[in-house]
Amino acid sequence: MNITGLLSSYCDLSGEQENQINEFVARALLHIVHHHILSVTPSLVLILCCRSEHTCNFYNEMMSTLFRNWGLAPLQIVKVEQGVPWRPVAGRRHFNVIFTDSFAAFSEIRMEYYAREYNYNEHYFIFLQARDHLLQKEMRQIFEYCWRYHLIHCSVQVQKSNGDVLIYSYYPFSERSCADMSPRLINRYNGSTLLEPEIFPRKLRNLFGCPLRCALWNVPPFVEIRSESSVSGGYEGRLLLTLAERMNFSIAVRQLQGKNVRDEALELLRRHEADLTLGGIRQTVDRSLMATSTHNYYQTREVFGILDSSFELSSLDILFYPYRLQIWLAIAGVLALSALLQLAIERLLRETRPESRLWLNLELIFVGMPLLVAPRSHTGRLYCLLLMLYTLIIRTVYQGLLYHLIRTHQLNRWPQSIDALVQQNYTVVVTPVVHEVLSEIPSVQHMTFRILTDVEEGAALEYLVANPEKSRHVSASALDMYIHFNRLSAERAQRLGQHTGQPVEADHFEIIAEDIVSMQMTMYLSKHSFLIDHLNDEIMWMRSVGLISIWARWELFESYLRNEQAFKQLGLVELYAMFLLVMLGHLLSLFIFLLELLSQRLVQLQRLFL
Repeated sequence: MNITGLLSSYCDLSGEQENQINEFVARALLHIVHHHILSVTPSLVLILCCRSEHTCNFYNEMMSTLFRNWGLAPLQIVKVEQGVPWRPVAGRRHFNVIFTDSFAAFSEIRMEYYAREYNYNEHYFIFLQARDHLLQKEMRQIFEYCWRYHLIHCSVQVQKSNGDVLIYSYYPFSERSCADMSPRLINRYNGSTLLEPEIFPRKLRNLFGCPLRCALWNVPPFVEIRSESSVSGGYEGRLLLTLAERMNFSIAVRQLQGKNVRDEALELLRRHEADLTLGGIRQTVDRSLMATSTHNYYQTREVFGILDSSFELSSLDILFYPYRLQIWLAIAGVLALSALLQLAIERLLRETRPESRLWLNLELIFVGMPLLVAPRSHTGRLYCLLLMLYTLIIRTVYQGLLYHLIRTHQLNRWPQSIDALVQQNYTVVVTPVVHEVLSEIPSVQHMTFRILTDVEEGAALEYLVANPEKSRHVSASALDMYIHFNRLSAERAQRLGQHTGQPVEADHFEIIAEDIVSMQMTMYLSKHSFLIDHLNDEIMWMRSVGLISIWARWELFESYLRNEQAFKQLGLVELYAMFLLVMLGHLLSLFIFLLELLSQRLVQLQRLFL
């Protein structure tokens, strides 16, 4: 860049300084713009607003000289003139270079108007040209303005009468105050470069115990609050406590207990009566219009849950449970066929037993008891032998499955998908917050809903526990809530069992395997919060080292949740070998029966059946 023209215009307009000082100041400004601003952003906004005509002319000439060698970097120029009605100028104002000569002129820019809807912290480098005795006062007013509107990255460059080029900023949190606006020297230009590498230093590493107002409510396992309004647990509660420890701030809890705590918390953020809120809040577009969200730090799933007690087997169900209907029909068919064959053998081979013993023998074979009287004919004895083998397998499998059923507390088969819930006309019990989520999902919009007036997270689960007779009802909530509920229920049942000396059955929810929707959990801050950048850095660090996953694992014990239903019934595919054995036995018995029947007429065959 050609500095000669810049120096010439600077000297002609300033007139009150030596040329060496003017050259020093010009090099400082060029170095900062090129090496510390344009090196981190592709574009910036230059804003000129001053009260002194002499200073305005100097700044105009300075910018004109700068732009001659500006290159391809996009630039927006905004000039605010005294006496001209203010109107907003559209544009992205992430990095701003401001030329001004007083706080009164700086306030006319109205930076708060442009920053109010942003979800990030802008950067403001302010070149303040004023007399030495006015610098501290003017800078303090500028920093008070920045803090009032959450403009945390404000740095002011000044030039002293002796030619020193100094850069100041403010640190709102200090040992002296939680709103310290005193200008503090952060950098100095030595003629070729800056002494320190930063012109926008980090200011939130240490908040010196200053309080942050947190709008919270008790919502385990996300956040747990003690009666004295202090955070005691929950994986999001642990996140907040760790942030407080790393940034050294105190948590001023504003506990909410209304009907719609999330909307109430967002309203407090909108009115700047709270700094942050968290506790099972998912990211949505509507909420982002009211507040600023941090990076999401945890993902959970919205799922359907069914109370297992509504699917317990009755005595009749237990009796017929191990086999499916087609197996029972096949067993009944074998029994009927066996009775007919036994009757045919009795009549055609002229057995001399009473018919009552025939039916009794058949019954004894099926229950595994010894025969009352063995058949006289070889066909009858062979058939009874094959039937015993068949019924032995049937009874062994049945008894094994029945033992497994009783031992594992097997349940009736419940719907395994959302489509099955819709087809079987299940009613979904939800809180208003969850219903708001489900109303956006096409696959469940047409289901029948029962919306509770209670907005607490676990209200739907408690409703089903209190109304176990409602068999075709299902609840919808976050997976974390089901795991937490099952854990607390098991612990309550264990304590009650120890107190009464008798086993107590715990209420338990089973999960439909198909997810409704995934939800990104986040923390919300007031709009354009000064905390957003630093909290995002801390949250991403915690995610990268796995802290949040570990905290969630501590709070949520997966052992209290069965991922799949242990449902097993044997059908024709599994038991076809038994029926194949019956078929082969029948064929062999039929062959011997025909031979024995013919032996009554053929003398040659009679020797085989003596």
